[in-house]
Amino acid sequence: MKYLFIFFTISMFACNSDHKQKPEILNQPFPLRKGNQWVYEANIKYHQRETDSLIEQKLEWTMEVVDTIHHGTLIADIIKGFPTDLVWYEGKAERGNYVLMQDSNKIYFNSFDQIDSLKARLRNPKDSLMDLRNSQEILFDFPLTKGKTWGADPEMPQREDSMYAWVVKKAGTDTSAAAINYMTNPDHSIFQFQQNIGITGYYFEHHGTVMELSMRLIKKVLHE
Repeated sequence: MKYLFIFFTISMFACNSDHKQKPEILNQPFPLRKGNQWVYEANIKYHQRETDSLIEQKLEWTMEVVDTIHHGTLIADIIKGFPTDLVWYEGKAERGNYVLMQDSNKIYFNSFDQIDSLKARLRNPKDSLMDLRNSQEILFDFPLTKGKTWGADPEMPQREDSMYAWVVKKAGTDTSAAAINYMTNPDHSIFQFQQNIGITGYYFEHHGTVMELSMRLIKKVLHE
């Protein structure tokens, strides 16, 4: 019985240790794990300058997590492709490199051309990464409660309306997505986000030049 008690105690300690090592990645509403993929159907409408004509096109677009790097209490997920890559589409588009950085209840969004130098920074424990975590780079601020705002430019005069900042227009449920809007004078964007699934839709429209993008999630590959 003595040895059985010791074995049970060690086993419980090991389980608790594993639980403490990964709480932040297990409890994130956005399941950003290496290998996860989201495939979208995109409908694009734009003005083709060469022929001065209106073009409508449908295509599939894949967003995937290609690497996950832990940096202290932060989790940085390297993303290949993002819905915004298709904004100002003119017949072709390449999947860009991005990092979605999870810090407590916030996810910060940054784009990068030199992905190798970014990975070196993320793996350097002495780098504070503060330039990647300013208020304008916040993509999502959980929980997504109706009326919540973030991402306004601190150098702009404070506004009484809800323009030039992300605003949760509709809260999500277990079976429906939240709607997060960003409205400016020249254009507006809408993300649809569902808990434990991620971005389920994206919409962009320019108010002058014809550029309209509508995306919906049609397939997902999510690893536990």
